[in-house]
Amino acid sequence: MCGIVCGVTTTVIGVVLVIASTVVTFFVVPGVIENLIINEVVLLDNTTQLERFIEVPVALNFTIRLFNITNTEEVLAGGVPVVSEVGPYIYKIYQTREIESLEEDTITYRIREQFEFDSTSSYPNTEDDIVTIVNVPYHAILQVAESSFPGLMGILNSALGDVFGSNNSPFLEVRLRELLFDGIPLCTNPGFIGAIACTQIREIGASSKNLAVQDNGTIIFSLLSYKEELSEAYKAYRGINNSEDLGVIISLNESAYFNYWVNDEKDDEEVLSVCNMINGTDSGIFNPFINRDKPLYAVNTDICRSVELRYQYDTEYEGIPALRFAANEWLLNNEDGCFCLNVTTGITKEDGCLLEGASELYSCVGEYLRTFQK
Repeated sequence: MCGIVCGVTTTVIGVVLVIASTVVTFFVVPGVIENLIINEVVLLDNTTQLERFIEVPVALNFTIRLFNITNTEEVLAGGVPVVSEVGPYIYKIYQTREIESLEEDTITYRIREQFEFDSTSSYPNTEDDIVTIVNVPYHAILQVAESSFPGLMGILNSALGDVFGSNNSPFLEVRLRELLFDGIPLCTNPGFIGAIACTQIREIGASSKNLAVQDNGTIIFSLLSYKEELSEAYKAYRGINNSEDLGVIISLNESAYFNYWVNDEKDDEEVLSVCNMINGTDSGIFNPFINRDKPLYAVNTDICRSVELRYQYDTEYEGIPALRFAANEWLLNNEDGCFCLNVTTGITKEDGCLLEGASELYSCVGEYLRTFQK
């Protein structure tokens, strides 16, 4: 009798244990692990994760390649430019965030980046290399003057030497370090007409990332020195109420959207377009539960837009499994009409949008252009 009862009892207990084990394995344990992961990544006060968010513990690589123009004399005579790619010039970026406020589920901060040249990884390239490129400030100022003040072009042409000095040319032969960080001086010793032009350029420099007005009145142009200054103010979620919102930006400089691109119209009213939407994080942090089938979004203030990142493949970093997401050709396909400003000529399709592979940055880096046109 005991044999039957004991056997049935053992079977029942076994079934119960199997069910309990299944429930624990597939329902309880994942929930516990998920909660542990969430607690390790959300930006809670006085945690290692918040410290890592404030000061990124590893340096990031920043790679620069330039197109060096090899036939400037022929181009000035009407020829086609011949370019050669030079680089890579690799910098290590040390990134920190300065916290302005911590609220219940939001954090407001500014980003500062410090660039350090990696001579080993860049070898044989150095910061002392001389490159020949298009003279960006020269062409920018002439373009604005030509479109906004065509009647003054003659006067401006006579003042270019005063404004640009030894760099008064459509091309710029410059040391790499000066181009990127140390800067190219403008308006160092202008004459009467040049001083008038320099006054306008100083007003431009007050709102331009790439122009910096010095105490002595000279103006410095550089491509990247602004990135070592404090960035715009980001307000983002800390992920405490919802881990999927971790790092998602709520506003930039108290604005919930960009104002650089064309908005839509509906019923004769302006409607926020997809181009002006602020989506995603600052790319320094993402929520812990990534879905390969869903894109990630990151805000890039250098190009004034939210960038869509799509899954590419599984990989690893120092033995740790990882997923690679990246922006590829779709970023510059120019299919979203709201990115078409119709201000750049020569490389556009019939509808005025830039050809695939080019990006219109007139309103983004050209804050000074809008100032000039007021």
